[in-house]
Amino acid sequence: MKYNFTHSRPNFGIVMAIVAMLSPVFSFAQLRIDWQNCYGGEGDDYARSILPINEGYLVCGGVSIPQNTGMISCGMVSNEANIWLIRIDNQGVLQDQQCWSWDEDFHLKESISLERAKTDNNEFYMNAHTFGEITILKLDENFNEIWRLTPGYDGTQMLPTDDGGLLLGGSYGMINKEEVGILHKIDGEGNTEWKVSTGMSVVKLIQAKDGGFWVGSISNEILNDYYILKVNQNGVIVDSISLGAAYPRIILELEDGFLLARNVGPDGPNAHGEYDILLSRIDEAGSTLWQRSCGGSSHELLGNVFANANGGFTVFGYTNSNDGDLHNKTGNDYDIWVFHIDASGELIWERNIGSPTNHEWIDNNYPSVKRTGEYKYAMAGTMCWEETPSGDVNCSNSVEIPDSGQNYWVLHVTDTINSAGVPEPLSEIGAHVFPNPTKDIVRIQGIEPVEVMVYNAIGQMVKTMRDTNEISVGDLPEGLYVFCITDKEGVSVTKRITVVR
Repeated sequence: MKYNFTHSRPNFGIVMAIVAMLSPVFSFAQLRIDWQNCYGGEGDDYARSILPINEGYLVCGGVSIPQNTGMISCGMVSNEANIWLIRIDNQGVLQDQQCWSWDEDFHLKESISLERAKTDNNEFYMNAHTFGEITILKLDENFNEIWRLTPGYDGTQMLPTDDGGLLLGGSYGMINKEEVGILHKIDGEGNTEWKVSTGMSVVKLIQAKDGGFWVGSISNEILNDYYILKVNQNGVIVDSISLGAAYPRIILELEDGFLLARNVGPDGPNAHGEYDILLSRIDEAGSTLWQRSCGGSSHELLGNVFANANGGFTVFGYTNSNDGDLHNKTGNDYDIWVFHIDASGELIWERNIGSPTNHEWIDNNYPSVKRTGEYKYAMAGTMCWEETPSGDVNCSNSVEIPDSGQNYWVLHVTDTINSAGVPEPLSEIGAHVFPNPTKDIVRIQGIEPVEVMVYNAIGQMVKTMRDTNEISVGDLPEGLYVFCITDKEGVSVTKRITVVR
């Protein structure tokens, strides 16, 4: 069993070029917060999932006091938990929102995740709790409901398929074991194509490199008996890998095996404290190549893991420790924790993101972090409102949600160093940016931009545009700026522009 794994090339060269252009004016840390914003009302609002879309992001979660308070203006009437879905632009500015009320909408209690329909960039799926069961909604770009389906308990896991449909599976609480062992394939219209019983509870679905599926499963008969099942496109189980007691919350298929990630308690291998994040590298037969327990003496819980072009892995979670593997804590409460390990499991760097006095976290049960590019990530976290900025929490729109409780906290971050420590040279493509100096419009020739990011002289990203060769800078103050231009092949170039008034 062998699989090809093709990496896109990293953008480390672009980062180094910006540093070189503007040094010694500023330098980057390992993880740069590109932008952040907060959203919510007067109650407790908790983000669950984020989905990159054209020209921005969708973020969903739950709210507790939704009667048109703060930034919530979509007319919910219940004081119970409700679903709040928002659209924001590439800089985090709120564009649109939709509510689903506990009382009015089939008891939709809280959202779980958002996924894009693969055959249409303007349609997406959302799944939600309905008293322990799951409802799937297909929505268009204006949040209009195309259809809804309540498949039972097997919608906890939701994987978009190449034909525009979904593969469903999952487990939810202490329920009928036969129901949680179902793989359920539906098409883009919500029609059932096939159902297969795995005989085990389905806890994770991922797309395989060959077009089939990998299914993380737990035996319904034997405690601590876990498997990765290989299922083809027709729902036939064609292979299985026994993992013993290694419950895989995250599964990444690699060129010659898998990376597994899970939470472990104080009895875990090489444990630091109460809860750690355990990463295990296994081969195609399930044999352990290495494993690493990451954390400190208190609680660390896993969010998401991404394989990078340099062979290493970036891990997102949250923490309440300031020892062991953690050295950059901002305060005494929970923070978001991001760290990078290399291909052999060695810790390269780590960073806490949060405030000194309050809790900040990403939900460890939901897809709250998504990759937006090589070494670029969007996070849908939760923070506790503060009257003044503190630590890393510095939402420009916090004045719109005064005296609130918990709020959505959405950040876009960039890993600004290559963990291997080897810069990649910039492309020699012949991009031409003019006029320079300029007062209003900058035009790009010689490259078809897919994305243009504009940084000021202190390294802050102040503007991002997609699919255009004309960039307006009329709203920017006078000064020096760096344009990072990327084409559809992922090739990048940087240009320095002076804005005058």
